[in-house]
Amino acid sequence: MNRKLLQISSFNEFLQLELIKKSKPESILKWIIVVASYSFLVYKIITFNRYQNFVDEWAQIPISQFWWLIMVFILLPVNWLLEAKKWQLLVSKLQTIKVGYALKAILSGVSSGFFTPNRVGEFVGRVLFLEDKNRKSGVILSVLNSLTQNLVMALCGIPACYLFFLSQNKNMNDEIIKYFIILTISFILVGLLYLFLRWLSHQSKLNRFLAVIAPFSNCLSDFSAQDLFKILLVTLLRYVVFCVQFYFMLRFFNVGLDFWLAFITIPTTYLFVTFTPSMAFSEAAVRSSYAAIVIGAFSFPEMPIIMAGVSIWIVNFVVPMLAGLVIMAKSKTF
Repeated sequence: MNRKLLQISSFNEFLQLELIKKSKPESILKWIIVVASYSFLVYKIITFNRYQNFVDEWAQIPISQFWWLIMVFILLPVNWLLEAKKWQLLVSKLQTIKVGYALKAILSGVSSGFFTPNRVGEFVGRVLFLEDKNRKSGVILSVLNSLTQNLVMALCGIPACYLFFLSQNKNMNDEIIKYFIILTISFILVGLLYLFLRWLSHQSKLNRFLAVIAPFSNCLSDFSAQDLFKILLVTLLRYVVFCVQFYFMLRFFNVGLDFWLAFITIPTTYLFVTFTPSMAFSEAAVRSSYAAIVIGAFSFPEMPIIMAGVSIWIVNFVVPMLAGLVIMAKSKTF
């Protein structure tokens, strides 16, 4: 009889622990993200008003053009595996994770960033895949991840943007020159911030006014110059991959962009998109609008460019976002 009572008691304790585990804030947050992301996606599908344009453009594409689209999809896993490798490098000072686990984290981050301005919510999905003790530092590492991406965008985009304006207006006015001066100075300052991360981390420990961020930034003191360079290199490789993907998508929609024009216009488009405040679910409109303005400036038809911009967003963002939602829903990590 006592043994049965003990078994019942143990079973009840087990059930209570499971209920507590399942009702913890991380689990609630997970389902909020999943429901909100699906809701926003359904909203965008319902309100999208270019279905007829898509049908018309696709009807004009010959079978021989589809190999460009195939190449876009071949590069899709390369794109996100490079991002996963970058995240693995960033968190390596906190905990050791495999590339596959890092991929789950970043795809979940894509989902959690879907309905936040400039994808700032990506860190939520990423850090929830870290151990509890590492999540504060994970927030800073997510910021560092965005910082490196913006640095590469600026490094490649500023010269390309300069060449674009020069090709359109050989006598650039004072306003455009001021714009480039401000952009270049900002890039230099952010670059210096990146190079001195280790020093800033040490200062946060010594300065009582910065002590509040020390628990978050302690991890930065472990990064050597070689580590930072390696992270930046992986970021650059990924940047090249999604620029090439965009070029292939433009060719798929029969936009005859040669190498030199692609070298100018694609980095310029990404530069404008990156530094324009927007929600992730509205990025397709922002991306296609800038693409139409920049690439269309060289007398290419506007509609195929817009369709290419929307399509590359669907391939590179919506597909990974849906995969991330499935991962989050099935994950037992939180």
